[in-house]
Amino acid sequence: MKSIQLISNKQKNPECVQPERVTFFKQGQVMEAINEHNEMYYLFFYKQQFLTAVKTKSLKRYSYIAQAFSEGAIYEAPHPFIEALVTENQPLQKLSYPQLIKKIDHNHTKQEQAHILTFFESFIPKKQLFKEIKSLFYQYRREGKMFAAYTIVRELRDFAPKNSFVKQVGNDLSFSKFHTMYEEESQKLTDRDPLFAEENASNHLKISILENENRWIEAVSIHMKEISVHPTNEGYQTFINVVNHHFDENSHTCLLEELSRSLPSFDRLTEDLFQKYMHTRQLHKLSKLVTDQGVELDTSQLQALSTNLQTFDFTEHPESMNALMERIVAAHPENAEPLLEKYVKALMETLELEDISKRLAGFPRHFSIIEKVDRMNGIRDDLDQMQQLGEWYYELEQLDKALECFQLEMEMKPSDPKPLRWLAQVYQDKKMVHESKAYQQLCIDVQKWA
Repeated sequence: MKSIQLISNKQKNPECVQPERVTFFKQGQVMEAINEHNEMYYLFFYKQQFLTAVKTKSLKRYSYIAQAFSEGAIYEAPHPFIEALVTENQPLQKLSYPQLIKKIDHNHTKQEQAHILTFFESFIPKKQLFKEIKSLFYQYRREGKMFAAYTIVRELRDFAPKNSFVKQVGNDLSFSKFHTMYEEESQKLTDRDPLFAEENASNHLKISILENENRWIEAVSIHMKEISVHPTNEGYQTFINVVNHHFDENSHTCLLEELSRSLPSFDRLTEDLFQKYMHTRQLHKLSKLVTDQGVELDTSQLQALSTNLQTFDFTEHPESMNALMERIVAAHPENAEPLLEKYVKALMETLELEDISKRLAGFPRHFSIIEKVDRMNGIRDDLDQMQQLGEWYYELEQLDKALECFQLEMEMKPSDPKPLRWLAQVYQDKKMVHESKAYQQLCIDVQKWA
């Protein structure tokens, strides 16, 4: 993922930081990011809206951030949610504390302001934050908005439960009826205290709230959590519709992969990932889907994979393909020979014959390519068989390895023109015209001397 640029009025140039992870906790999101000097920044968002970024060396043990990373939903970078949060909030402007106060006063209710201020306990003295929140309480009370004032009391109680002022106001009889309402989780609170209503809503209702407020990143996060615990075809289809609307294909695939780690046996999800990997020709991911997560492909999927593999490139991570190839060969042996040859050629790019032979131990031995590898492995250390080994390497398009064999053969049999003819041919295939002509001439000279 690209680095994030943080803009500040105090600095001429933006500061670049690299995201590490993000946590979604209640209505807030906190992102960890590191600059080039390995200094930690925390980027704060409220309801997906960027607030500010703060550099720190340490965090208070029971602070909001500590709680958020302990109890929230954490997503490691790179992640579509991180990219979406950053993209939705460009440019990211670092604010001083006074600037932050003005910003949240302009954009948020007093209850939200009180809640947001608690985010910064590790950076702003707690007394100062408490004073700011307390002033919001008095503003409401002076206006005669007693219920609204009580919502601030609840924020103060969570922020500083042992404070004498909090205890005193919390026991004020004028607030007792509100206290009873919260204990009973009265339906009246849905409209009067939207933060409380959101926090205590079911996932289904919470998603509706988030979508109504256009907080679609948070909504997708809740969708994923809900599906991973209670997978249904209907819920999954709703999730897919939302993801298709908001994310590009790469991000879509990343979210499906993350969901698959907690739902390896959900057929709809497996089929979608299978089709995406087929479409994007990501063989190593197909193999991991089948082997690492224990996913079983049905007959039609194996048939489709066997057919499409004919045109796929095996060169990327061929070592991860073994278990998948074993299943394909077992299910469709009629298509296996050309596939196995492509697979073996790809393995030869990175592995030695001995290792390749071990990888092929689980395959039936009657396939000609398997037989050839077994024979090649049997003579790989026999200097009298270098000519034959080189010819087999050549048949498998392993030109560099064929060259090594023919050069050894030439050194051991300097009067034999055969390895020279092969060297000329291999260099010609490698488009090394000068070397090819040199060995052609040497072959002619040797034949003259013979």
